[in-house]
Amino acid sequence: MLSSLRVFAEALFSTEEGPPPAERLDWLMGEMREYLHRAGPGARVIFGLALFAATWLSPLFIWRLPTLRNLEIPQRIKALTRMEESFASAPVLAVKAFLCVVYYEHPDVQREVGHVGSATFPMSLGPPS
Repeated sequence: MLSSLRVFAEALFSTEEGPPPAERLDWLMGEMREYLHRAGPGARVIFGLALFAATWLSPLFIWRLPTLRNLEIPQRIKALTRMEESFASAPVLAVKAFLCVVYYEHPDVQREVGHVGSATFPMSLGPPS
């Protein structure tokens, strides 16, 4: 599952300069492995089904044969974008949302997007006062 997730993430987080650094993707896959392990078998199955659907169906949206891994990065981006804009967007959005939550925790990414300091609003772990 992680190899397919890496292919998806490489396309999702690519910029005009190219894909994210390999070290950052390595970090992301390590974090995702940990999150998915802690999420439990039910969550892993649901996430895995969404990833499977996105990696197998998205190439069809640009008239290419599956899987996403067989496409160059620009084609992957186009395939995922087309699927996300279609009636079949749910699997792409599910995987994308989870990846974004984890990816934007990386300190280098936070610096790149201009995040400085902690959360905008202080978070309380206790009951409201």
